[in-house]
Amino acid sequence: MAKSNAELQKDKRAKEKALLDRIGAEKRTLIVSKALADALQVLGERHDFEEWQETVSTFILNLAAAPADESARFASMSRPEIIVTEKQSRLLDRFAMTGVEA
Repeated sequence: MAKSNAELQKDKRAKEKALLDRIGAEKRTLIVSKALADALQVLGERHDFEEWQETVSTFILNLAAAPADESARFASMSRPEIIVTEKQSRLLDRFAMTGVEA
């Protein structure tokens, strides 16, 4: 008798888990924005990576192996500072109390 789709999927997950356990790895996922997808594409083409996972793995391992002063510029990300003015603070307080935008 043929296996159901659920049984096939269960078998597939079990095989994948066995492989990951055997090689000491874990499966992770990555949410990819358009900008990140474009960057992965550029790096993949520039350095002849066939899959995005290879690109990410190689860069992370190389960054981790580099001295901190060399890897720092690749590990910094611009984070805009958010400054709430006094007026905005009052408006937020009023909204929190009334639920109505001014």
